[in-house]
Formats: sequence, C-alpha cells, structure tokens
Amino acid sequence: MGIIQSIEANCKNCYNCIRHCPVKAIKFQNEQATVLEDECILCGSCYLVCPQKAKKIESDVDLIKGYIEGKQKVYASLAPSYVSAFPKASFAQISSALKKLGFASVEETAIGAAQVSAQYAKLMREGGMKNIISTCCPTAVLLVEKYYPDLIGYLAPVVSPAIAHARMMKNVYGPRIKTVFIGPCISKKHEASKSSDINATLLFDELRDWLDEAGIACDETDSHPAEMRAVINRLYPVPGGIIRTILNADRKAYKCVSVDGLDKCMEVLESLRDQRLSGFFIEMSACSGSCIGGPALHDFDMPKLAANNMILHRAKTRTTTKPPVSENFAVDMRAEYDDNRITKKIPDEATIKAILASIGKTSEDKMYNCGACGYATCRDKAIAVFQGKADVKMCVPYMRERAESMSNVIIDHTPNAIFLLNKEFQILEYNASAAHMFRLNDMSYLNMPIYMLLDKSDFEKVSESKTDVLDHKVRIDRLDLSIEQSILHIEDNDTYLVIVKDITGEEKQKEKLALMRTETMEAAQKVIDKQMRVAQEIASLLGETTGETKAVLTKLKKSIVQGDLE
Repeated sequence: MGIIQSIEANCKNCYNCIRHCPVKAIKFQNEQATVLEDECILCGSCYLVCPQKAKKIESDVDLIKGYIEGKQKVYASLAPSYVSAFPKASFAQISSALKKLGFASVEETAIGAAQVSAQYAKLMREGGMKNIISTCCPTAVLLVEKYYPDLIGYLAPVVSPAIAHARMMKNVYGPRIKTVFIGPCISKKHEASKSSDINATLLFDELRDWLDEAGIACDETDSHPAEMRAVINRLYPVPGGIIRTILNADRKAYKCVSVDGLDKCMEVLESLRDQRLSGFFIEMSACSGSCIGGPALHDFDMPKLAANNMILHRAKTRTTTKPPVSENFAVDMRAEYDDNRITKKIPDEATIKAILASIGKTSEDKMYNCGACGYATCRDKAIAVFQGKADVKMCVPYMRERAESMSNVIIDHTPNAIFLLNKEFQILEYNASAAHMFRLNDMSYLNMPIYMLLDKSDFEKVSESKTDVLDHKVRIDRLDLSIEQSILHIEDNDTYLVIVKDITGEEKQKEKLALMRTETMEAAQKVIDKQMRVAQEIASLLGETTGETKAVLTKLKKSIVQGDLE
C-alpha cells in the first residue's frame, strides 16, 4: 500500500485526479483510478480534487499512539505553518495540548530551518554550484529525482528542516527517543520513510481529529514551552521565506528566486534544462502559497493571506522563555539525492494512429482535445492507453456519440411509434414508425399539437395529475387502429415522451377468438339439446315396452298358476 491509497468502491470515473495530476501518475483500469507509487511525487492533488473522497492518506496516528502507550519518549517537531490550522492557538497552547496527548516535549521545526539556511548561505558563499535548488520541499525533490534527473546536480546537498531538527533532537536527547514531525505535507511521510531520524509524521488534520477525539482543547498554556530564539526562521512556510532568512551579503553571488506551485516549478526546471541558465538560487515549493497551502490544510478555513500575515508577525515576535537545548546543537546536514528517473515506453506513430482510430478519431477535425479524459490532448491519451495507464473508453465524446448512435438505431428500428412533445404537447420529434403508423409521410407534423393524432383526454390527465399514463388501450376508428399508449413526463427538460404500440392485430385476433368461442358454445348447446331430446324419446319408448312386457308376463304367470290348481 502506498502513501496515497485508493478506495475502489468510491471511484465514479470523473477523471478529476488524472486531470489534476501534474505528472499523470494515475492508472485507470477496471473502472478504478489508482496511484502509481513509482511515478507519484506525493503532491496530494488527486487527494484534494476527488469529489467522491476515493483517496486516503496513510496514517501514522496508531503508530504514534503505540509509542506513547509503550511509555516511550515521543518528541514533536511542530512546523511553523501550524497557524493555518490553529490560528487562535499560540505555540505554548499547542505544546500544552500535545503534552496532554502524551508527547514528552514539543519544539519548533524552524530550529532545523535555521541550520538549513546556514548551509544554503555557505553554498552561496562558496559559489561552487552553477545553480542551487532548495531541498526543503520533498515533493520538489521527488519531481527532480523522477522527472528532471539531469538537474539533480542543482539540488542543494542539504537535508530538509524536518530531518535536521529530528537529527538535532536525537543527538541532544538521546537516540532512543521517537521523533514525530507535525505539519501540512503528505510527502514528508515519504521523507520520513527514507530516514531513521523521523519516526512518524502527523498531519495537521490528523492532529485536529485526534485532539477532538480525546476532548482536548488548545486553551491552556504550557508553563515551560520550548520556543526558539531565532524567530526569523519561522518564515519558512511562506513564499520567499527561505531567502529572507539568509543575509544579503551571503547571497549576493546568486540571483534568488522564489517559486511556489508545481506548474511554476516545472516551468523553471524546463528553463534550467533548456535555456542553460546559471547563477540562480531557487527556493522551490510544490504547493501554491508554499507550506501554508499544504494538502493537510485543505479543509481548514484560514485564508492564505491571513496565515501569511500571522507568520510574518510571529517571525518578528521575540520569545522570552528559555530556548531548547537543541537550538544551538550542530549536526551533519549533508544529503544525497538519487536518479530515480521514470522511463516510459512511447509508441510509434502507427500505433498511436491505430489507438485513435479505434475510437473514431481518424482525422484532425475529430481530435477534440477536450481534456474530459484527464489528458490535455487525444494524442496524450492514446499514449497513456499504450502504456496501460488509460482505458480507450475514457473518451467522453466518443462514448456519447456511440451511445447516441445506439439510441438512434433503437429508436429508428423499433416497431413502436415514438413522439417527443414539449410542455404544450406539441410534437418536437417523431420516428419512422410513428410516421408509418399514423400515415404522416405526406407532410411534417413537427410543432403540431399531438391532439391532431391522439385523443387529448390522456394528456389532460397527465397535465392535471402530474402522473404518467402507462399502457392505456385506445381505439382510433378513423385509422382502424387499436393502440396501447404510454405518456411519460421527462422532468429534466419538461418534455413528454409518448410511446404508442400498435395492437390492432392482437385485438382483431382476440375478436376472432371470442367469436369462435361463441359459435362453439352455441354448437355445443345445440348438440346437448338434441341429445336430450333423443334421450327423452328413447326413455318414452322404453317405458311403453316395459309396461307391455310386464302385462304379458303377469298374464302368463296367472295362467300358469291357474293351470297348476286345476
């Protein structure tokens, strides 16, 4: 499982994540969009733009709770951008709340930032690098390592403030402590996974939820907060903040530029690659607005301008409490960065054309380049299909045309008459079967009232009751038609769909069967009546014969009896 995970059941095929991913590290397969971990730079764009919340971020909350429950000493490194998440709370109040959760101590990540700025100043004084790109933003570093590996030599060989501070705390308070970075950055989770200095990360929204779950409010002040003295380093989360922490004298050999937002970062990197620029120190942040625009701040209501203003104020406010021991502790700040270039197979022109042709894009006028699939051009989408990252059916115009084509085939070939009416029951469209059934071939009945063809009673019923009429049998004598009609109201565009089924043959067949049944019953009754008459005649004859036989036998009996007596 990666840091950004997909919830498959929620994906609704909107392609929003693909559209907003700056490096197209999304794979769409089996009706699901998933993040390609090897290609991802953890900017969090897909997580932020998904309307179905089908992306979630790997959480370290349970890991941190485990440290605390296991009685381990857990130290928090709090990013100065916390003012965007907790604007009403001071550092001392956040420190108090975190200690109630079980943290042993809380310090400012800006302590590490001071050490990083010192290293940047040293690099600029030495002047040994053609260009210097700051390495405080892990997403910017991943962008260079994966997509601009030829520029790795421009990355300042210095760890980030989070790594620096965690390293400083472990050196001061002991290697067995657990360090937790608390901030707005998803890619810090990747940075922590590569380093033994940071044991876990806690995003601001995760911290808010944890505090709510524990019923802890940030309304009490820590009596012994570990606030730093070099407060200018609290400027790190705002655009240009890093540059402002470095003395003018130290940076005079380089032109210092601040860049925030991935689109601008990529534009600058392209310029460094193509224009062969030199002599630049580039403060690079992937998030628009720098760290106060981090993805873990997306559902907080603090405007960037207000957060920027609060950070500027805090960077000018001197602290009076005793500074933490770690603030002046020097550690090894060196870092190395890897060539993790992404290599993608690019299809030849024949293959691209074949993929495009499979969705009907056989000429330039059919290359809509609408971006509905998430890719800027049809060609880009075809390449993604070849690479196994996209489904050929992702083309919305093609699928719509295909659906409309299939619908037209069905409507044109159905034996039922179909009428589309406006709200005044005037005919907007009708199919070939309607023209044939109602003998409309000699003229157009468009915009004519449907009452010219069908009785108005059912339509008045629909209009009054707002209920559909289904399978109502109607006889049209003038056309010798028996029909079964349904009237359906389409609310979306306030139109009516009328479907008429010709049941004349069926009705005539029923009449024939009814007549046959009547004739059969009458014939059967005649047979029964005749049989009854025959039976009665036979019975009558049998009655007479029986009487005569009885009389003869009785007479014979008497004569025999008399003969015996004599």
